[in-house]
Amino acid sequence: MWHELTRWLASFDSAVIVWRDAEGYPTSARCHPVPDPARQALGITPAPGDRFRVGPAGLLCHSHDRETWNLRSFHVSGELHQDDAGWWFVPTRLIPGTGLTGIRGNIAWLRGSSREARDYLRARELTRPRIDWAEIDAAKKEGAALFEQARRARE
Repeated sequence: MWHELTRWLASFDSAVIVWRDAEGYPTSARCHPVPDPARQALGITPAPGDRFRVGPAGLLCHSHDRETWNLRSFHVSGELHQDDAGWWFVPTRLIPGTGLTGIRGNIAWLRGSSREARDYLRARELTRPRIDWAEIDAAKKEGAALFEQARRARE
């Protein structure tokens, strides 16, 4: 896991770390993890105002182009630790997203996501929500028009 994690991490400018605050609520911050092979951990420097807590944490790396295509992502579950050298994220599980594992990995991700959604709904006795595609298409067209208007204003 460590080799794959550090290889993927090197292709991202930053990550988002998520931990629980003092009341147990999820809190997140952008960070720049630094791999430490000897520790098999990632050094995390909190930004001013961030109040990390020792305990369960997650790390998300994702990127996409300006139109949110070409998505690349992965998630790492782990634990936040602190010692005299600083804060450390110790990974325990690497969860590939999309765009990093080739076409087979993308298909596996899609199938797994679909299965997880189906199981989630079934366990809660919920029906699959209806999606108003016409509303979504209209919003996309409106967004594209606003984007084009802003682009022309900059010229």
